[in-house]
Amino acid sequence: MTKADVLAIKALISEERLGTFRSITHSDEDAIELHQASMLLSSSLMSVTGMLEIAMRNAVCNQIHQDYGVVDFLRAPPTGLHWHALEKKKIDEAEAQARRAAYSKLETAQKEALDAIAFPQGVPPNIKHSNLAKKRQATIGVSVGQVISQLTIFFWKRLFSEQYEPTLWKRSLKKVFPNKTYARADIAEQLEVLYQIRNRLAHHEPVYGTRLQKIVEAVDFISSNLGSRRPDPESAIAKFVLPHRELLDSQIAIFQSTFTRLTSHSDQRANDENL
Repeated sequence: MTKADVLAIKALISEERLGTFRSITHSDEDAIELHQASMLLSSSLMSVTGMLEIAMRNAVCNQIHQDYGVVDFLRAPPTGLHWHALEKKKIDEAEAQARRAAYSKLETAQKEALDAIAFPQGVPPNIKHSNLAKKRQATIGVSVGQVISQLTIFFWKRLFSEQYEPTLWKRSLKKVFPNKTYARADIAEQLEVLYQIRNRLAHHEPVYGTRLQKIVEAVDFISSNLGSRRPDPESAIAKFVLPHRELLDSQIAIFQSTFTRLTSHSDQRANDENL
């Protein structure tokens, strides 16, 4: 890269963001290279954790449906299952987002056709576009699957919290992780790691060192124990994730090699928790 390239890239990345990498490398060029290696590692992590999130949430939904006999347990919780305020809010937000997503896929004529239901007395004159859209969206029915797809991992990991131990854990969720040597808190701890790292990845924050070690351990734990009575590295979910996991292993090796080459050991030790 030329000096002009470096200056332009620094402006695009931002001095503050690049400064995190610059503090443990020897030049701006090294910092940019380490930043790129970090982003490639993050993309692999996002893929693996995303696959686990999809598998885990579907396993949870299937088990609750089976045990409680209610398909739409989110919006119509059965007797004995009461959502706390935070979960109820997340479900309502997911339903609204599902309606917005469905509305965005409609053609103009289809959107206008919703006015007959949204405004039986006719569309008010001079109504704001945002209010018009909200009224139309409120008429759209969305399936439980559409709502589920809008709920984040924050919601699903919350179902393994202490608040739901008497209901969801004892009746259903311990069957999702049927290994009797693990308590609810053990599962919650691993899902919390998954949630925290997914959150960092969503904000393009680097993951390495202790954090990287913990998320790899969580990935192995979940893929080996989801639906298994004993840790099974060749479980169906492990095989499902395998192509993504192999790519992750490759990116971890590349990142660690790059990190070692571009940083000093003292800087690495001192800044391990800063990235």
